[in-house]
Amino acid sequence: MTIISALLSIAAGLILLFAGRRLFWLAAALVAFLFTFSLFDILFGGGWFGLIVAIIIGAIFAWLAIRFVKIVGYIIAALAGAAGLPMLFNTLGFQMSWFLLALIGAVIGILVIAFAYDWGLILLTAWVGANSVASNVTSWIHLGSTLGVIIFLVLLVAGIGVQAAQMRSTK
Repeated sequence: MTIISALLSIAAGLILLFAGRRLFWLAAALVAFLFTFSLFDILFGGGWFGLIVAIIIGAIFAWLAIRFVKIVGYIIAALAGAAGLPMLFNTLGFQMSWFLLALIGAVIGILVIAFAYDWGLILLTAWVGANSVASNVTSWIHLGSTLGVIIFLVLLVAGIGVQAAQMRSTK
């Protein structure tokens, strides 16, 4: 199950990283999936039940994102921050309370999206995507935290650049 969950998280992270704003409904589904999957992994040690619940929650958020774009944007921003900050701290090798980091990340996510909606979506989806890929790659291949941070930063810059170029080309 760990290889499957790592591959799913990396795939979801890459989609969020490079198409988060453009495919908002999919980004909403993936952020909800990653948050739920991480929560089940922390609380219950992962498993197939956590995967199934995460897929169902992701599908619900995809449907909600089509109907209620702005409201779901704020919810997704909170979930992105709540999923992203603990992943970043894990990549950096810091051990802190997952709940406290998730709460701080949720507040940061809401503030970012409140001040700049489009750029907030780009930043948060790139953030979660880079976190997801970097944390899974570094733990799967057993890379050091320094290399994990470098991978995270390179992916973050690339994701923001690609999504910003997509936003300019659609306007």
